[in-house]
Amino acid sequence: MTRCASEELYPAEGLAWSAPDPVPVPIETPRLVLRPYDPADAEALHRVVDGCRGSLLPWLPWAKEDHRDPDRSLQFIMNNRIHLRDPATLGHVVLGVFDRASGELLGGHGVHDIRRDTASCETGYWLAPHARGKGLITEATAHVLSWCLRPRAERGLGLERVRIYCSSANAASSRVPERLGLTPEVRQRQDYYVQGVGLTDRLGWGVLADEWDGAAHAMRAQTGAPRGAPDR
Repeated sequence: MTRCASEELYPAEGLAWSAPDPVPVPIETPRLVLRPYDPADAEALHRVVDGCRGSLLPWLPWAKEDHRDPDRSLQFIMNNRIHLRDPATLGHVVLGVFDRASGELLGGHGVHDIRRDTASCETGYWLAPHARGKGLITEATAHVLSWCLRPRAERGLGLERVRIYCSSANAASSRVPERLGLTPEVRQRQDYYVQGVGLTDRLGWGVLADEWDGAAHAMRAQTGAPRGAPDR
């Protein structure tokens, strides 16, 4: 999102970010474990998505047809596991959000649109209705940001920037970056079409590695001087 056409036509090597091998997962938070799905998760993934499909739409278009049965969920899981094995082409990491105490699948998170030239990515999330209103997705997102922005030597992805986008009509999604104090960077008027809603504004937030405290999982009170192209 928000990438101009010339960047697609004439890609630059830029920072030439490369993925850690292996990708450092799982991510643990006080209440959650975020990890790639296992084949044994196929039934639960189908059941959870199918049970909250109506609340995921219209914001997540994939929820209309994906995970219609356990076999499709298993195919999704296996495709992502195969993708995770090839750092040279890694463009996204899909994570399930699991309750740390019970192991229950609560939702999904992860990163996508990883851009090697700017060492950046986008993150997104969803949560089953019964798990909402408890700060869980904000907790998960804070730890995902730390994971993205920490150096590889500290079990991070070594990225320099993370983006979050959503429709201006999706108030619940926009509250997450607002609570975390991320910088509002984008308001593209009538640039985001949502099926059943119509044209809405595209909202975007961003955070840089120098702005985020990976130990506290929070924005730094004061940002440091910008770095060049570090060994992250």
